[in-house]
Amino acid sequence: MKLTGKIALVTGGGTGIGKAIAKAILAEGAKVIIIGRTESKLLQAQSELGSGIEIMVCDITIESHVMKVYETIMSKYEKLDILINNAGTSFKEKAYELSYESWKKVIDVNLNGAFLCAREAMKIMVSQKYGRIINIGSISGQMGRPFNAPYTASKFGIEGLTRAFALDGREHGVAVSVIHPGNVATDIISKDEIPKREKEGFVLLEDLEKLAITMLTVSPNINILGSVVLPITQPYLGRG
Repeated sequence: MKLTGKIALVTGGGTGIGKAIAKAILAEGAKVIIIGRTESKLLQAQSELGSGIEIMVCDITIESHVMKVYETIMSKYEKLDILINNAGTSFKEKAYELSYESWKKVIDVNLNGAFLCAREAMKIMVSQKYGRIINIGSISGQMGRPFNAPYTASKFGIEGLTRAFALDGREHGVAVSVIHPGNVATDIISKDEIPKREKEGFVLLEDLEKLAITMLTVSPNINILGSVVLPITQPYLGRG
């Protein structure tokens, strides 16, 4: 129970990586709030994970929604120790055929929404002189796949966002990190890509849970700035 007494917020916590990390944080004794746009998914996650999970419907691309979440957390708990910035989306299309609307939708969720959540978390953490933020990136933020321009750009942006916030937070005892997963079997992967990804291999959610807990529970003066996690069999170096 390494996180007993901690308050954690997980974005996109209703499914996939977010739900898995929320489960792991809960198991270590923290109170966990998960947010997302779809109430039914949040309710399903809550029923699976138990009463230690609190849910809030929030569209992280809308600043007022994000502000309301943080106001509610501070009103109820008076602190926030952990943010898992996980919410994300993707859109598969050739870069030169991509509509601006599709581009903007992905950037708004993956990068702008991550910024808003990190900004509000950092305000609280700086004032309390402690906090940990983990952003969920992707190896596509280092070596992109074809037909994934907005996703690739947003995940390159997450790397920069992490470094900027880590730099601004370090004098206040706030650690900001990023996990760059390879293939993970979540619903963000389109059905037509699944056979190729299965051939490349998948990271188990259980392994991401363990990594997140390690990053959250190292000594307060230590920040594991970034970690690339992928199957041995997945092309990465020299990819493309």
